[in-house]
Amino acid sequence: MTVIYGADREPTCLDPHNNGDMPQVYVARQFLDSLVSEKRDGTVVPWLADSWTTSPDGLTYAFKIKQGVKFHDGTPLDAAAVKANFDQILDPATESLTDTGYLRPYYESSRVVDPSTFELKLKSPYSALLPVLSQGFFGIESPKAMARGLDANCQSPVGTGPFVVKEWVHGQSVELDRNPDYNSAPADAKHQGPAYLDHVSWKFLEDGSVRFAAVQGEGADVIFNPPPQQNAALKADPNLALQEFTHTGLPNGIALNTTRFPFTDAAVRQAFIHGANAEASVKSAYLGVFNWEPGPLTSTTPFLDKGLRDFYAHDPAKANQLLDSAGWTQRDADGFRTKDGKQLAATVIYSSDPGDTPPADVTLYQDIQAAEKEIGFNVVLKPIPQDQYYAAFTDKNATDGLAGAYWNSPTPLVLTLLYSTDSMNLAPGNNMSWVSNPAIDAPLKEVAAASDVEQQQHLYDQVQQLVAQNAYHLGLYAPTTRLVSKKHLQDVWIEPSEGEPVLHDAWLAK
Repeated sequence: MTVIYGADREPTCLDPHNNGDMPQVYVARQFLDSLVSEKRDGTVVPWLADSWTTSPDGLTYAFKIKQGVKFHDGTPLDAAAVKANFDQILDPATESLTDTGYLRPYYESSRVVDPSTFELKLKSPYSALLPVLSQGFFGIESPKAMARGLDANCQSPVGTGPFVVKEWVHGQSVELDRNPDYNSAPADAKHQGPAYLDHVSWKFLEDGSVRFAAVQGEGADVIFNPPPQQNAALKADPNLALQEFTHTGLPNGIALNTTRFPFTDAAVRQAFIHGANAEASVKSAYLGVFNWEPGPLTSTTPFLDKGLRDFYAHDPAKANQLLDSAGWTQRDADGFRTKDGKQLAATVIYSSDPGDTPPADVTLYQDIQAAEKEIGFNVVLKPIPQDQYYAAFTDKNATDGLAGAYWNSPTPLVLTLLYSTDSMNLAPGNNMSWVSNPAIDAPLKEVAAASDVEQQQHLYDQVQQLVAQNAYHLGLYAPTTRLVSKKHLQDVWIEPSEGEPVLHDAWLAK
């Protein structure tokens, strides 16, 4: 039995330890296992770790590693293999922005206690550690395969998962074969043992209309994120089924670079937010499929402060007042505001790759551009090649604003990656607005060590309010996994840490 999956983007590397982006982790979930798995209710259950204990001070985690598991290359899984993965993840040469962003501020050391016990020591308590480790970005790989070097590992990582990387045909697909010896499914899987499918062809179909046509016809059995204009056709087709999952983390939007003109001025950032008409723009561009989510956390994220919408509301009068007070009182011949002979203008970049930036996103940005012009703000939209776009995340001088800025995360502590000084210094690229604010750093450090729910809510509220008041990010819509499958394909499910499709349990009904 073969299933064709229609993906929206091709990964730059199949090893999710390297760089750390969504196209990698979606496919990697099919061939890598993690230490633990997260359920929809936020609880964490065993996977490659059968069990774990935590020291009373919250600084030491001891994981009991599942016995009798082998990597696809025959190497046995043991505590030494797990340690080798953490060593690689934290090696600067691996270029793992995602993994190091989550771990480096807290990681002290790790060691092999015995062949079945892996110990992780932290510098300070980290309440989000287990949900963080449930992500596919922390999938455990064969040390023997990792030793081949980053290039070889990017091409064909080796895990313990239900499928094996057979071949990556660049520009076309990743071909995955069933692992007949699979015996390490997570506790929340629908079944234990090998996958039911013999083969998965993970095809790159970046054009949304092409993807939808493929699942309507014979070109795909399941696809990722159908375009919004196909919603009516989707609902009307009795042979198709839709699953939706709204990610936790930072809403997709525009990160404002606080180190570059004109967004060094908080009043200008606030005016930009109030002038964007974001709610109407999202509704129009996405035909009502997505709701406006202003941020800094999506509506499904634990500890969301629901009282912040006024900070992001469309209010042209307030935007104009803010810009007048900031001295932007003159207008040039094109109607844009000026001060001291300089135009109020900002360049916002986005990836020209349609997988990164689908047509609806381009329409959304253009609608915001038009709304900003009404208050005299010249927003210059600049599409750039994908490699340059990704490079811009780590270059604070690359742009005034970064469109397509989002972060899928199983924990509200993603706010540490996004807005802490430590993140900006230790893993540049995660703090996309280049924020360094001691008033935010303090509660973030405190909440990472907190276990009392009321205290956590208070601290998270503090941080969210500061982010909103300082207008660091224009939130637009929540990243969402929408899977369309033929109804004969059963038991595909979406795991909650990153919204990854899971094909281990899938089977084809006759």
